[in-house]
Amino acid sequence: MTDTLSAGWTRAEANSRIKIYRRVFGLALALQIVIGGLFLFYPAFSLGILGLPAGAENPWPSIWGATLIFVTAMQIPGALDPVRQRYPNIIAVLGRALMVVTFLSQGGAFLWFAAFDAVFGVLIFLLFQRLVIAELMSRP
Repeated sequence: MTDTLSAGWTRAEANSRIKIYRRVFGLALALQIVIGGLFLFYPAFSLGILGLPAGAENPWPSIWGATLIFVTAMQIPGALDPVRQRYPNIIAVLGRALMVVTFLSQGGAFLWFAAFDAVFGVLIFLLFQRLVIAELMSRP
């Protein structure tokens, strides 16, 4: 009887961890889509908010916005099914770590992007780690 209760509790704990993970990862992905869309469709406005020089002849903000949307879409399977789709989650953490270093090396207004990726990278890593442990512990 004790084993059944213990297994039930750990399954409930694993399900709870999955819900929390999906919410945080989903928020990060939604914000990335919004940011990517702003840079894709309104590059001058987006650059102006950050205090970066904007020019009509400068295509990089639109290209970066489209790339961000594409990379974000590639992470959706990991957000929907983090237990079976672990690869997108691992790439999400590693990619954010790489981008933090990249943004920090540029300095200035890019520090906001570094902070965004650092916060969500750490959150996603910690929540994913706890999710995987809870999932493994729920299996008898």
